[in-house]
Amino acid sequence: MTELSDAEIAADARRTMRVFLAAPSLRLTGPADGVFSLALRGKISSLRESLLDAGVSVFSTHHDDVWTTRGVGVGLRVPSAFRAMQSADLAIAYVGSPLSAGVGMELGWATALRKPVVLLVDKAVAHSPMISTLEEVSPVLPLEFDTTWTDQQLRHTIITALDWADTSVTYPEAS
Repeated sequence: MTELSDAEIAADARRTMRVFLAAPSLRLTGPADGVFSLALRGKISSLRESLLDAGVSVFSTHHDDVWTTRGVGVGLRVPSAFRAMQSADLAIAYVGSPLSAGVGMELGWATALRKPVVLLVDKAVAHSPMISTLEEVSPVLPLEFDTTWTDQQLRHTIITALDWADTSVTYPEAS
């Protein structure tokens, strides 16, 4: 029997990782009819696809919940998202400006549950003190999110985030 290389072991660990992808609500980001802007839809879809290509399980209300695509009421949205955060190994949040109330709530859940958090932030955007002080409560990796990235650059960023999360989950800081 052949031994697995470190890269194969790391890739296998990523395949079992569960990621919660947080992004601004559809209803707050588009025109009055609640349509998700194409630019933001592209960002979130690219992120999700890169995560899936890396072999992780992804929960994204934008892709998983019926309410986002069919206009169904808000009844089951919060409990299902909270359960997904509870079972997640990592939260990745696209932090826009101003901060979406939903993303703020999801980041609150993540830090209260002591989940590692990757913050994807736009270049040259000032963020609230809540965002800039999250690392005092939970492991945080801030990454600049550039809309001009190629698929390869996005994939590299996602792998970097997953490798960081593997380390954060495996070797959490002493409380």
